[in-house]
Amino acid sequence: MLFMMICTWEPGDEKEVRTRRAKWEWPKEIKVVSEFYDLQGLRTIYVVDTDEVGLIAARAAWIDVLKFEVFPIYPLGVSKAQLKK
Repeated sequence: MLFMMICTWEPGDEKEVRTRRAKWEWPKEIKVVSEFYDLQGLRTIYVVDTDEVGLIAARAAWIDVLKFEVFPIYPLGVSKAQLKK
């Protein structure tokens, strides 16, 4: 299933987030579809293909410095086709 993950952090955690992200790898349960860095700072947005196990694994290493907003999403074409049924 596709999920959008919006990850935000406090200004004082910027250095920690950048340092940790440089060494961190996504858990094997997650396929990253898209990754966006908010140019205004303090936020990244990911679209991932995973299940609840992958979501828990992704948050585990970051829960101390990031706030997560996670919600399911559907591609527009799929949603349109489902609504027509």
